[in-house]
Amino acid sequence: MNQLKIQKFVSNVLIENGYVLYNDVHALVIDPGNVYNDIVSFLKQNKLKVLGVLLTHGHFDHCLSCKHFQDDGIAIYIHKYDSDKLYTDGNLSKMLNIDFPVFYADYLLEEGFFEIGEFKVEVIHTPGHSRGSVCYVIDDYFFSGDTFFKDGVGRTDFYDSSFIDLRNSLMKLTPYFKKPYIFCYGH
Repeated sequence: MNQLKIQKFVSNVLIENGYVLYNDVHALVIDPGNVYNDIVSFLKQNKLKVLGVLLTHGHFDHCLSCKHFQDDGIAIYIHKYDSDKLYTDGNLSKMLNIDFPVFYADYLLEEGFFEIGEFKVEVIHTPGHSRGSVCYVIDDYFFSGDTFFKDGVGRTDFYDSSFIDLRNSLMKLTPYFKKPYIFCYGH
């Protein structure tokens, strides 16, 4: 596979980080927030074809652009335990009176490995911030979503979050912290 590169996009809703991971031809979009136009512009500039959109969880700030990508024919991936957030109030958009375009995921994930084109993706189920939170490892990149940040962890005061589950997920991730990954945080 060609050397992977990354581009970060910061959403103006809750300052969420979205990413485009790409090589010379193909890209994956991770947690696109509400920066659809910025991401599409970047993709066109670099002549990249998106193979899929990966969501670390189903809260609105991480997936406001997903319906647009799906309308463009791009598949959406999310853990099976968070898929209902994409079409219910479970995405928390009503808390901030945000209009959320309802959609359904194309692929429901479980922990393990899968491939999208030439990208080999490891899915690590990390409940705590939400029941279906995951982290993704792709090559040298570790996408933590809201499981953890550079200086903290995701909130655990939502209807399906749990401090105990988050603590257990962080302990499960301990071996990953010892490797020289490039960590890409949700916020």
